[in-house]
Amino acid sequence: MAGRRKVLSPDHTRALIKEAIGIIEGDHAIQVEAAAEIVAIEAAYNASNPKPRPKRTNRR
Repeated sequence: MAGRRKVLSPDHTRALIKEAIGIIEGDHAIQVEAAAEIVAIEAAYNASNPKPRPKRTNRR
């Protein structure tokens, strides 16, 4: 396996679709609103799933 497969939450999927609709229709307000939702969802995910810190190498 090359890497973990990301699975989007229903809220994330909905926000991405909303952003795409805003892009297609040229509605910047919808696009910006959806982009803000995506940022909030990703921030909440990253806050609840911190990445492990890399191990320090011993320097002698």
